[in-house]
Amino acid sequence: MPEAAAANSNVALDEHIDEEISDCLDLEHPRSFFLYAGAGSGKTSSLIRALEFIKQKNLPRLRLRGQQVAVVTYTNAACDEILRRLKFDPTFHVSTIHSFAWKLISGFNKDIRDWLHRRLESEIRELREQETKGRPGTKASVARQAQIESKSRRLAGLSGIRKFSYSPTGDNKERDALNHAEVIALFASFLAEKKLMQSILVNQFPFLLVDESQDTNKQVVDALLTVQATHTGKFSLGFIGDTMQRIYNDGKERIEEELPSDWAKPVKRLNHRCPRRIVRLINQIRSQVDGRAQEARSDSIDGIVRLFILKANEGDKSSTEDSVRAYMSELTHDADWNDRQKCKILTLEHHMAARRMGFEKIFEALASVDTFRTGFLDGSLSITRLFTANVLPLISALQGGDKFATAKIMREFSPLLTTEVLKNATDQRDQLRKARDASEGLLKLWQQGVPTCGTVLSYVAEQHLFDLPEALKPFARLQRAEELQSSPEDESRDPLDEEGAAIENFLLASFAEIAPYAQYISNTAEFGTHQGVKGLEFDRVMVLMDDSEARGFMFGYEKFFGAKELSPSDLSNESQGRDSSVSRTRRLFYVTCSRAKKSLALVLYTSSPEAVKMQMLKNEWFDEHEILSAVPDQQFSA
Repeated sequence: MPEAAAANSNVALDEHIDEEISDCLDLEHPRSFFLYAGAGSGKTSSLIRALEFIKQKNLPRLRLRGQQVAVVTYTNAACDEILRRLKFDPTFHVSTIHSFAWKLISGFNKDIRDWLHRRLESEIRELREQETKGRPGTKASVARQAQIESKSRRLAGLSGIRKFSYSPTGDNKERDALNHAEVIALFASFLAEKKLMQSILVNQFPFLLVDESQDTNKQVVDALLTVQATHTGKFSLGFIGDTMQRIYNDGKERIEEELPSDWAKPVKRLNHRCPRRIVRLINQIRSQVDGRAQEARSDSIDGIVRLFILKANEGDKSSTEDSVRAYMSELTHDADWNDRQKCKILTLEHHMAARRMGFEKIFEALASVDTFRTGFLDGSLSITRLFTANVLPLISALQGGDKFATAKIMREFSPLLTTEVLKNATDQRDQLRKARDASEGLLKLWQQGVPTCGTVLSYVAEQHLFDLPEALKPFARLQRAEELQSSPEDESRDPLDEEGAAIENFLLASFAEIAPYAQYISNTAEFGTHQGVKGLEFDRVMVLMDDSEARGFMFGYEKFFGAKELSPSDLSNESQGRDSSVSRTRRLFYVTCSRAKKSLALVLYTSSPEAVKMQMLKNEWFDEHEILSAVPDQQFSA
C-alpha cells in the first residue's frame, strides 16, 4: 500500500474494541458489556476473537474448575459457523437459546412438574370461567371444552412423568415433552426466581455471550440481567447486537437503556461490507433514531443506489421489476443483475412474499396474532409444522410413488408405527397394513381437487395418522359439525378468541398454500425478507416495497416515505419511543439496505410518487439523479 494511502487508511479504526472487550473477560475480575455492532461491522469476528482471548487467558482455570464458556446465537446455522471457526473446541458451549435453556433446566423434573401444575390449573380455571359466561353449542364452547379436557388429561398425567423431554428442533408431541414456549418460560422463571438455578449458570458458565441480543426473548433478557446484577464480579454477561436491527416483536425494546452504568459499552464504527454510498444512506436512515453513524472502509468502492418511485397501480409488476434489474445491469456494467440467482430480491414485509408466492390466506390467518407470529415466520409454530413437517412430505412421497420415503416418514412420525405399538400389536402385519391404508387414504382426499387444511386435519385425526399439537385438537373436534348446536346470535355473542379464530381461518385455506410456505420458511424461495437474510450479504440487492400488497400489515411504507401523513397515534408512538408501523419499517429498511455489497435498487410502489420524491430530497437520503419515477429503456452510460 502506498504511504499516502496507508496514512489515510481507517481499516484499523475498531481494533481497540477487541481490547475493550478482552478487558472484560478476566476470570478473576469479570465485567459485563454490550457491544454495539451495526450492519457489516464484523461482530462475528469480534465474537470469535473474544472467545479465543478467553481461551488464551483463562483455559487452565476453566478446565480446573470444570467450566465452559457459553455462546448463545439465534440460529443453528450461526451455531455451526461459530463452532467451525472455533475448530469445535469443547471449551465453548455454542447453542441456540432454546438448546441453552433446556441444558440448564433439564433434570429439574420436580420443579418443572410443579410449574406446569400451577400453569395448567390456572389455564383450566380460566377456561371454565369463560365457559360459564359463554353459550353452549358454539364453536368457542366446543373449543373450550376440548381444551379443558386436553389440559385436564395432561394435568392428571403429570404425576406419572418421571422425566421430561424436549427437542429444540422437534415437534415435542410426546406425553412427557415440553413445547418451545414452555422451555423459554421455564428458563426465564427459574433464572429470575431460583437462586440455585442462578448459581448453576454462574458456576458452570462464568462467561455468557449472547449474539443478536436485541432479538432474544425479553423475559430471558430480563432474567439474565437479574442474574448479572446478583453476581456482579463473578459473572460476565456479554450482549452483542444492534437495536436498529431488531426484527422480532418478542425481543426487548430499548435494551441499552436498562443496562447498569458499570457495564462496558464499546461501539464498532467501521462498516466492512457496504460501499461508501450505501453507508451514507443507512447512516441517514438511522439518524432519525439514535444518531449512531458508521464509516465505510477507506478501501471500499463508491457503490450505486437507485430509488424507483412507481405508481401503486403499476400493471405488470413482475415485468417492471425485471426492467429495473435490466436497468441496474446496464448502469453498473454488471451483467449478473439480469440473473435472478445472483440478484437477491428482498421484501421488507412477509405479506408481499406470501401474496406473490401463493400462501396469502394462511399468512393472513396466523401472522396477525402476536403469540403465533414469530413461530409462524421462523417455521417453528406447531400448528403449521404438522402440515409442513409431516403431511406435506408424506403427500409428496405418495404422489411421487416413492414407497421407501413413505415408509420412512410413517416410521419416524406416525403413532401407528411406533416401536411400542408394533411390540404390543397382536398381529404386526395387520398393524403395518392399517398404517399403509391410512397413508394411502390421505392421498384420496386429492381425488376431488386440493383439499383444505381443515379437511386434511380431520382425516389425520380420525386415522391417528400423526400426533396432533394441542392447539389443533379442539379444531379436529370442530370438524364434526354435529357437536355444534348454536344459532348465529349465539356465535356472535360467544365468538372464538383471537387465537381460535386465526386457527379456524388457517384451516379454511387450501392445502396448496403449504408447499410455498414451507419453501419460504426454509429460505430457499426466490423472495427473501429481513428475517431470512439476517447476517447475510449480497453483491446486488433489490428491495420491493408496496403497501397495496402488504396491506399495512405491521408496516407502513407510504407513511415512512412521506406519501401519507402520520396519524396522532403514530406521532405519539414516535415521540415516546414506542414501537409502531413506522419504526418497524425504518428498522427493516435499514436491515435490507445494509445487505448490499456493491449496488442497491429500491422499488417503492406508492399512490403519491411526487410526495415521496420531495420527502426523500428533503431528508437528503438520495440525490435527485438517483430517484426515478419510471424505468428508463434507453441506452445510457453510468
